[in-house]
Amino acid sequence: MTKTTSTFAIAALAGFSTLALAGEVSTTFIATNGTLGYVFETGTGGAQSDELTLTNPPEAIQAISNGINGRTILHGSRTDGSGVWYYLNRNGGTLTTTEFAQTDVWYNSFTLAGERMFAVKNIANDADQIVELNPFNFAEIGSIGSFDIGIGGIAWVPELGEFVVSDTRTNTFFGISFGGDAAASTLREIGSAGIRWGGNGLEYDNGRVYGTGIRGEDMMLVFGEVNLQTGAFEVQRVLGEAARAGVGFGIIPSPGVLPILGAGGLFASRRRRR
Repeated sequence: MTKTTSTFAIAALAGFSTLALAGEVSTTFIATNGTLGYVFETGTGGAQSDELTLTNPPEAIQAISNGINGRTILHGSRTDGSGVWYYLNRNGGTLTTTEFAQTDVWYNSFTLAGERMFAVKNIANDADQIVELNPFNFAEIGSIGSFDIGIGGIAWVPELGEFVVSDTRTNTFFGISFGGDAAASTLREIGSAGIRWGGNGLEYDNGRVYGTGIRGEDMMLVFGEVNLQTGAFEVQRVLGEAARAGVGFGIIPSPGVLPILGAGGLFASRRRRR
């Protein structure tokens, strides 16, 4: 397949400045809504936000996370129902995406759990299914079950041994335990988000789950953190006006830094016994 490259145009948003102090550790996030996106950093010393636009885009960027090789991956949907995968490239202040794979269907969201990749897709009767993907060619190789909820974002939380997912129908967060096969998958209610959710994405970072979603009360795209005890979504920033389109959310690793693949050994050993 011929690889194609698209370019993000970046312009700083008014009202944000870089204030981070020496020695502080911040995380760089990327959020997308349709084909519009935002890149921003968080840290105790302040934050910077940029707005970006994807040229020659798919219908929408539906999901973002990190791949098995540590690179940031974006997943988009086509009008014919197929999906397209991109690597995100960062060179100074320029972001580009390189298309590297296509799939017959598109996915709401995806995440790594150790060395394994899982994604959410819509199936019949309004149920959502969590499927396992080959992390190298993105072919479906299994399923951990179907759930009668409208899953938006998904994040693997190794401390809980669960996938944390958002239900856009009831504005509730759930935990889905996973013991290695579909029979062991159970659904646990964490609690209400406290806001009306539209499309959203989730990402795990150092013991916390962050997310970006469309706040239904005012149709704004917001960033915040999920309280893993109560389910409440604590808004930390309004990114901008939301479009009625899919939302992706992920982390851009620092140069030379690979994300921690939590519980990789556990999953690898279980997989060998299957």
